[in-house]
Amino acid sequence: MEHRLGFTPPLLGFSVRRSAELAREAEDLGYTDAWTAETAGPDAFSVAAAVAMTTSTMRLGCAVVPVYTRPPALLAMSALAVQQASDGRFCLGVGASSPLIVGGWMGQKFERPLLRTRETIEAVRAALAGEKVNYDGETIAVVSFRLEAPPEKPIPIYLAALGPKMLGLANEMADGVALYLAGEEGVRIARDACPGKELVERIMCCPDEPVDEVRNFVRWLMTPYLAVPAYNNFIAAQGYEDVAAKLLDAWSRRDRNGAVETIPDELVDKLVLLGSAAECKERIGTLRDAGLATPILMFVSTKGPAAIEKAFRAMSPG
Repeated sequence: MEHRLGFTPPLLGFSVRRSAELAREAEDLGYTDAWTAETAGPDAFSVAAAVAMTTSTMRLGCAVVPVYTRPPALLAMSALAVQQASDGRFCLGVGASSPLIVGGWMGQKFERPLLRTRETIEAVRAALAGEKVNYDGETIAVVSFRLEAPPEKPIPIYLAALGPKMLGLANEMADGVALYLAGEEGVRIARDACPGKELVERIMCCPDEPVDEVRNFVRWLMTPYLAVPAYNNFIAAQGYEDVAAKLLDAWSRRDRNGAVETIPDELVDKLVLLGSAAECKERIGTLRDAGLATPILMFVSTKGPAAIEKAFRAMSPG
């Protein structure tokens, strides 16, 4: 079986243009995938299209775009654009996102995420299949939309899923599952809930830097995620019930420092690739053994862009 390995562009501290140039190098280094993400930086589709134009074999994906911030017709149009730019190498990843991003940043109502996700996938699939879409759902509505030209090659849809209900939806409707902040136990939970589905995961990776510095740095990065109910419950399901409860309590009291301090080294080490590059690659092997098909390295660093570029090369399969 082919061992896939991806990375997340744009690399932290690098422009979209430079990251697209590095993606061309990534193909030569043996990386098989580039999966973009969407928080408060460049949007996922634009980055994926830029990478598509500098690569020829690498699989591209979004991991993930929220189902609330674009209507289904626009999601289908954006996916079509990247599919055409990449000559059929694109995977569309969608997810519910979080109340902060959807409600606070984007000003949309974060309501009924499971149903919103289901209805969005149904409408987007119909559009990508070239159908004339008339969809009257409880959370979305589409009237007489049809793509001018549907994609020549079907676009797989991956779903960000952590909890039992969303994993159940992924097993029912998606081509694959996109994970984040999953250690080996989290991967096994998804594997058992979605047998036969490809599991991909964006994983923070910081090789060849002092471990204590990395732990302190990534604690700050992951704390706001672990305060989101879906991630908090997922951490609890991975065996860290006490940590999840204490972190949520501190966060609810607006004590970010206290919330950060609740995260033990052991949990950081399960969720992040750190230590030497060789040790990071060994951890990737244990995640593969648990059922992860495609690790997607999200490079972070306490040392800046030069260290990230060095890590990007050090972690390459070639």
